[in-house]
Amino acid sequence: MNYLITLILIFSTASSMASFKNFDDKSLGRTTKHPVISKRVFQRTVEKMGIEFSYLADSFNEKLLTYAGWVDPTYDQALARRWDTAQVLVYRGMAHRRELDHDALALVVCHELGHLYAGHPLKNENDFIAAEGQADYFATKHCIRKALAIFDENNLEERAIEAAKAVGKFLANNWGYKHPRVDTPDDSVVEATNLSYPTPQCRFDTYMAGLKGELRPRCWYAED
Repeated sequence: MNYLITLILIFSTASSMASFKNFDDKSLGRTTKHPVISKRVFQRTVEKMGIEFSYLADSFNEKLLTYAGWVDPTYDQALARRWDTAQVLVYRGMAHRRELDHDALALVVCHELGHLYAGHPLKNENDFIAAEGQADYFATKHCIRKALAIFDENNLEERAIEAAKAVGKFLANNWGYKHPRVDTPDDSVVEATNLSYPTPQCRFDTYMAGLKGELRPRCWYAED
């Protein structure tokens, strides 16, 4: 990658929305010494998904740039932002999280694409950035099956569910919550749409709703 572009990307993360991030440092110690996902697979996944889903950027008359940073094994974050280009940035620490595998990584990238292209409700009106729950819903309803099929067309439904479970564990470990489960849905009902971070169980419920083609869960989404 061009050195100037690399510097711009690293600098840009300072003001980016951290979509998958640590909460209160609860995930410290959960990154492994050696990567669970190899550098080649990590970078290939992010790169090929950027190519596959570039048509989404075409509808916005913009360029989609995906970046798989392989520097700090403890920096387990993924980001999305709309700057001079639409950007999805995934960092090496995600490849060192024991909860995640290749399919789960694809779901993380789908979520970041959702921030850029899932539409309303929006977290950031100025940059047209979708809310967390909306990005989750897009990730499984419109993205994950196609993303998984890029690499292997077998067992797409089962793999999509397992990816949702893996990311649910990742989120729960970050927050210090119990791992979400299919049989323990979040039954809370919000009065106003939560544009920030729903609970890990609520987010897992949203992943499952997207996979099943169901409505967005009321634990974060309120009808107008």
